[in-house]
Amino acid sequence: MPDQKQHRVLLAVRDKKACSALRGYFRLRGNVAEVGSGTDPEAAARASRPCAILLELRSGDGTLEKMRREFPDVPVVGIVPPLAEARFEAARWGVTTTLGLPLDEAEMIACLDAAFQALGCSCHPATSAPESTNSSLFDLPGLFHSHSSQHMIAIRDLIDKVATTSAAVLIRGESGVGKEIAARMVFRLSERRDRPFVKVNCAAIPNDLLESELFGFEAGAFTGAHRSKPGKFELANGGTLFLDEIAEMHPGLQAKLLHVLQDGEFARLGSKRDTSVDVRVICATNRNLETRVSEGLFREDLLYRINVVTVTIPPLRERREEIPGLIQYFLDKYSASYRRSVTPFDSAAREALIQHPWPGNIRELENLCKRYVIVGDATSMMRELQTKSDSPVLERRVRGRRKSSDSVTVLKMPTPIRPGLSLLEIGRQAARQAELQAIENMLVATRWNRREAARRLQVSYKALLNKMKQMQVQSERQH
Repeated sequence: MPDQKQHRVLLAVRDKKACSALRGYFRLRGNVAEVGSGTDPEAAARASRPCAILLELRSGDGTLEKMRREFPDVPVVGIVPPLAEARFEAARWGVTTTLGLPLDEAEMIACLDAAFQALGCSCHPATSAPESTNSSLFDLPGLFHSHSSQHMIAIRDLIDKVATTSAAVLIRGESGVGKEIAARMVFRLSERRDRPFVKVNCAAIPNDLLESELFGFEAGAFTGAHRSKPGKFELANGGTLFLDEIAEMHPGLQAKLLHVLQDGEFARLGSKRDTSVDVRVICATNRNLETRVSEGLFREDLLYRINVVTVTIPPLRERREEIPGLIQYFLDKYSASYRRSVTPFDSAAREALIQHPWPGNIRELENLCKRYVIVGDATSMMRELQTKSDSPVLERRVRGRRKSSDSVTVLKMPTPIRPGLSLLEIGRQAARQAELQAIENMLVATRWNRREAARRLQVSYKALLNKMKQMQVQSERQH
């Protein structure tokens, strides 16, 4: 990013959520530096001489009056509580730019963009980064928003701190909680934001192809390699490589990854020379890596290498207070996208949505809202949701996840025995029931990774698929 003037801003705001959002905005711009935070804003302003002051206005405390008298030429943006007195006081002292609490992030961005443009600061790195779209950092759906819980605010602050370093980051959490969004946020707030962001899903690529995908190959390295091809590490040179589902990487390939992380060098398949790269690696997993280490499926030294800073995103059921805000966000988003007007969910439907366990987390909630905007039938959707909530398989999955990411609570589901069955037939029926339950439990324990489930059940992958078909075991997405 080209050199540009750093604009010093005094942040004198006590509201923690507002502070976190404002600091995220400063990081995103890249040319705004926070100065002089503390309990004495006047002393901080004297020491740092900021070009602007963001001041939380509290009626009757006299801080605004002192600041305006001592620094009459420094623009002030007032952060005001929902009280008329604070706005009156702001107007009295010539503060015409105010933001209400709780902050609306879209309003905040528009307001501060205009304020900094007036100061001669028009650059906004988020819109110029190669990987970004027209959406801003705060349009990352479902992770951070104006209704975020205190836990999520703490996570955003952690991301804000680690983003400016080159440390490896491990993002943990169930499927659908927003791990990739968190990884992209680390990237967008980092000094590498104008360089490539390259994603590799380790679970989606067969192990025998993943090595060539990561490290590339030379012509003639194997049958069909007619020309040389760079790998993802080379494509991400100078930027960030996001390794999603890192737990699924084969232990043999983990050793080569460890070497790259330690030395910054690797060799393409079929090459006799090493290639040097400067890549920041962010990993994500929905598995318990410590359990994988104890099972011999993940290298302990690699875990230490990628786990410098851990960001653990809680499931949606552990932050239910965010659900109403997320529902409104997704309804507004898809109403605009599909040009549909929708009737808001009534209170009973909203309560049902809040109490639903959401095994698919934010992704599941987003899909439900999208479907509601398209179909518009809340009654059938609530009925479907109730059916899913009553599902024994879903109940085992949710309880198992609460206990540990690699374990599951086994619930007995006895099948009624029909009258007239012989002892042999009763035994066969019980065996089928036990086999079905064992398969479902293992699929839940492996996050529906069927290859891993087959390995643990000590059957071939094809045999497991046949059993699932015979027993009508549906994929996780259909539950």
